[in-house]
Amino acid sequence: MEFTKENMQLYIFMRCKLGEFAKLNHETLQTLCGECTCSYQTVCRWVKEFNEGKESLSDCPHLGRPKSCVNEPTIVSIKKDIDEDPHISVRELSDTKGLSYGIVHSIITEHLRMKKVCARWIPHLLTVEQKIDRFRFATELLNMFEPHGPKRLPDIVTGDETWFPFFIIPLKRLIRMWVDWQGHRPVVLRPGFQSRKRMFTVFFNYSGPLVVDILPQDTTMTATYYVQNVFSQLKSAINEQQPKVSTSRTLLLRDIAGPHKARATTQSLRELGIQVLPQPAYSPDLAPCDFWLFPILNERLTGRKFDSIQDPPKVLNSELWTIPEEDYQDVFQKWHIRLKHCIQSNGEYFEGLEKFHVCIINGLENTEQLSKHINPPSYSYSEGCCTCP
Repeated sequence: MEFTKENMQLYIFMRCKLGEFAKLNHETLQTLCGECTCSYQTVCRWVKEFNEGKESLSDCPHLGRPKSCVNEPTIVSIKKDIDEDPHISVRELSDTKGLSYGIVHSIITEHLRMKKVCARWIPHLLTVEQKIDRFRFATELLNMFEPHGPKRLPDIVTGDETWFPFFIIPLKRLIRMWVDWQGHRPVVLRPGFQSRKRMFTVFFNYSGPLVVDILPQDTTMTATYYVQNVFSQLKSAINEQQPKVSTSRTLLLRDIAGPHKARATTQSLRELGIQVLPQPAYSPDLAPCDFWLFPILNERLTGRKFDSIQDPPKVLNSELWTIPEEDYQDVFQKWHIRLKHCIQSNGEYFEGLEKFHVCIINGLENTEQLSKHINPPSYSYSEGCCTCP
């Protein structure tokens, strides 16, 4: 026979009427029920209640809100408030409904099957035509770089321009620190509107950085400057890395900014025999500089203040060379993965790639077979050009 809670309570009730103590009752229950016996504290509580005149074997009602508060009208009322204000907090709902925080949270997550998420930033509101262009370009590029396609990832050279301030404001979470309870908050300099900054142009490939150019002060990035200062240095860097390979094998991946698509730039590329890969507009998620290199540099240089005009080029070059060569190779594998996600999302911006590990696309050769090991060469800088020969 299985001893239930009610059976044990009935036994204790009868022994209490005979005047036995809690200790004797518990020892007898252990003999009868074995491992199913309730604790000694529970027996003591039952004996006390029966001695005080309790006649029922059921438990007394507990204090607090009954479970009946989680009912259909309450769930519908909370759903209505959320529909009216999707930003409302659980605490606000708890105060207005007179329910505990835990009950409101349980209703939202378990009954309504909802969760609170942050809005996702996107660089541009894409039109239908732009989504079609992104889908088409991604398809063309994937066909080029398939395992038996005509192009190879190690032949890609990519680059872009970016403004580099002399002081990058650190993220708030990076400057939080423990202080004494009477301590003062730390202070961080916030640059004003006229903060000093310079434009840098960076080019890199499978082996690492090729060219780092700093735009001279009071100079505008034009097609003439782009051809005479950037492309000439890029050609020298490519020939220095692979002297026996013609520049006609080089594939240039860059956006369609004004200096990039000017007639002088196009003519210079044609003379060098460099093929330009198609790059859709408003697609920083498909540009290695935007989704990988520039965020890394900003993170590494956050909070560092430069007083001299010569300091940023030195530091930027040294930071570029501290990035392992494997990372430069992996970013092109990531770029290949992003092209597939662009197609899967029908040209829309996509997210969730931070959950993926860097992997090798099925069918591609081993990374070590795709590129030769090249030791970082010495380099020098001067205003107007910082070139890695």
